[in-house]
Amino acid sequence: MYRIPNKIARKIGHELFDVEHITVPNGYVWQVKLKKEWRKVRFDDGWQDFVEAYSISVGSLVLFEYKSNSTFHAHIYNEIACEINYPSSDEESHTSGEESHS
Repeated sequence: MYRIPNKIARKIGHELFDVEHITVPNGYVWQVKLKKEWRKVRFDDGWQDFVEAYSISVGSLVLFEYKSNSTFHAHIYNEIACEINYPSSDEESHTSGEESHS
């Protein structure tokens, strides 16, 4: 699971819902549940599916840009800091690893 840094969680925490949307450059939208424990916020259900779908591993870099309304844009980079271009989609979305169409 990925924990949202405390400084960022304090700044946008009041805008976060139980389910966040992570949009990647190829158009996919992933729904990932948040788990809030005391002062810590982390991606939970659906996060592992997201990581596996994009082969994120040690050495990968994922930059999140918070847009609003519980939506993050993710940019995924490989071990040599080049952004990975994934095949584009037709606005498909994923909920906890299951594909659904918007």
